[in-house]
Amino acid sequence: MTSVCRAVGGYPVAGSRAADTSWQHRAMPAHVSSPVPTDDFTPFGYLNLASHTRRLNPKGVMRSAGVGFGWHFPSLASGYGGRTEQYRAGFGFGWHGRSGLDAFDRVDCPYHSANLFEFHAHQGSELLDARFFLVDDDILCARVEPPVPHAATAHVWYRRTVAGNGEWGESGLVGRMDGNVAIVQSFEDGEVFAVQALDAAMAVDFGSPPPVTRIADHAQVAELALTLRPTESADEGLWVVMARGRTADEAIGRLPGRARLVAAQTDRCVADDAFWRSAPTLSGDWPAHWRRGLVYDLETLRMMVKQPVGIYRHVWDAMQIQSPRTVLGEAAMDALALSWADPQLAADLLLGTFANAPLPNVPCSREDGTYNMVSADGTVCGTGPQWGYPFLAAQLIDARLGDDDWLAEMYPLLAAYLRWWGEHRRRDGWFVHACSWESGQDLSPRFGPQPLGGGHPTWQTQPVDLHAAVAHAARVLAGFADRVAPGEAAEWQALAADVSQRTESMWAGSRYADQRGGQATDVDDVMLLSPVALGLASDQHVSALSPAIRGLHPDDLVWPMFVWTPVLAAAAAGHHADAARLAAAVVDRAYRFCDRRDADPSHTLPGIAAEHWPLSGRRGGEGYGWGAFTTELLLSSVIGLEVDGAGVGLRAVLPPELREPGRRYELAVTVRGHQLLLVLEPTPDTLVVSGLGEPAHVRWDALLHRSWGSLTPS
Repeated sequence: MTSVCRAVGGYPVAGSRAADTSWQHRAMPAHVSSPVPTDDFTPFGYLNLASHTRRLNPKGVMRSAGVGFGWHFPSLASGYGGRTEQYRAGFGFGWHGRSGLDAFDRVDCPYHSANLFEFHAHQGSELLDARFFLVDDDILCARVEPPVPHAATAHVWYRRTVAGNGEWGESGLVGRMDGNVAIVQSFEDGEVFAVQALDAAMAVDFGSPPPVTRIADHAQVAELALTLRPTESADEGLWVVMARGRTADEAIGRLPGRARLVAAQTDRCVADDAFWRSAPTLSGDWPAHWRRGLVYDLETLRMMVKQPVGIYRHVWDAMQIQSPRTVLGEAAMDALALSWADPQLAADLLLGTFANAPLPNVPCSREDGTYNMVSADGTVCGTGPQWGYPFLAAQLIDARLGDDDWLAEMYPLLAAYLRWWGEHRRRDGWFVHACSWESGQDLSPRFGPQPLGGGHPTWQTQPVDLHAAVAHAARVLAGFADRVAPGEAAEWQALAADVSQRTESMWAGSRYADQRGGQATDVDDVMLLSPVALGLASDQHVSALSPAIRGLHPDDLVWPMFVWTPVLAAAAAGHHADAARLAAAVVDRAYRFCDRRDADPSHTLPGIAAEHWPLSGRRGGEGYGWGAFTTELLLSSVIGLEVDGAGVGLRAVLPPELREPGRRYELAVTVRGHQLLLVLEPTPDTLVVSGLGEPAHVRWDALLHRSWGSLTPS
């Protein structure tokens, strides 16, 4: 097999002792090294359109389609936000004129990143080896390695909802040739796509003599496709390039030469290598879909990081790729999961979320400065401290990063946020939300009747989770202040004591309960476990809640925050095995779907994290950052990895189905610059842990902890 990253040192190899090794015959020899995982990945997913934003720079999303990719503009029609799709356009490969995955006997995807996909399409004894990447957000490229089979065909499509943007001046689509460039364009107005093949002559078939015109049908949709067929042996391989422009001249002018294509491919490989050099990977006897699922997660999280634009002066979290916006809760969870791979980038992402905010409460906003969470009484809202636990995220990122300079920048932003909540969301000493949107729990019955929707004012409800989160946030700030602002620690200690007491007073006999009108409400919810999850609950209340916590069933937990809270509660209550059980079941469910080899059009696409993790049906928006929070659940709650200021630890909490003696689980992970290869080998009574100093036999549920000084420097 040829090398996907030949220009930067060869084809990436997995280096894993996988239980299923059917894909490994395609890998290069072991001496060819790269940190990027290769595996038998699903042939579905997205490429990252890095500059895409909703308002200032709409570029759309780049979604797989058969053995190929295409733009969806302004986003996937069924994606987050439900926007009308103006057009989709792209290209892929087929066989003897047939297109799609079913045109081939088998299609493999050994390389699957946000930057580059490689497809191996098998037909009998012949192989079509094609890799797709973006030169920039307006240029899609495929490199086909030699030999290019004569039966292989390239298929270009353009589907447009005429006047989908609400304006007149569109009638249909036209296809034509301009020299050796194929043009597909909208008329009278609309985007144009220029397609060119390099290194091999290609005959172009529009289905009828060009120019060919397609008028919109009664549904106002026009579709046009063309086929490119090799006319001679392509001994040097083949480049196929598709450029987007506002005019034909602009699209043609953007078509790159071979040197730029080679340089762009090299750049994508270099970026992948840099990321995966310190990103965690699984090998050994882990389930194969877990091994690949972690890759899908981390590549999704890479797509969440946007560069400065508009009011955002720092890197910022897109929340999801279809219609990027800033939401504090989701940004905190994205940053926390990302911190296992790149703690500095994660720290910058969380810092930027606060630093970019037009107000201290971090209103939900877009890059052009508009707000997108305004309650029905006109109150500008951002998610509260209980949604995404941003103070817990900051605390854990601080431990994984270990940089007081970052903390010195972060602390005043966090302090301003919590002071804002004390000034603007406190009534008679109690904390409240302006609306259920602000809680993150849209239309939850916890907040009573909401005839105006999620923006209905909810000033009369005093939520348990909000109080627990404020008390916990004050404790975190007191600890941070001790390090970077000692004169302010007393302020936070006093707030923590006050709100902790109020939180405990919300105990209603057998559980915590929200308050409204001086009375406990009767709505139960997993978020009411937050006093336990955040270490606020008394021993007596933890003991009273333990049967309910231990009785939680993972099938009832499908949304990231509603999984994380009970998992944290189980661990805080000392039920580490139950925390691992819940987390492992969700991880398995999410990864099993994400690694599927079929794509039901009515469901979300495999190969990229989705909005939530239901047992069946649609999983919400495709390309959703917190859908990759399974990374945090896997590493922290299932594997039991812990990092603090003193060192790194591992708690022996593997769920029962993974405790079979004779198995060997490997995790390569970098913490504070220490590159560790942890090896976990279950026995009936202990977990044998290697990679943290001398091998140790750790009794189940016990913690093995090593100081930073005892670890061998990388």
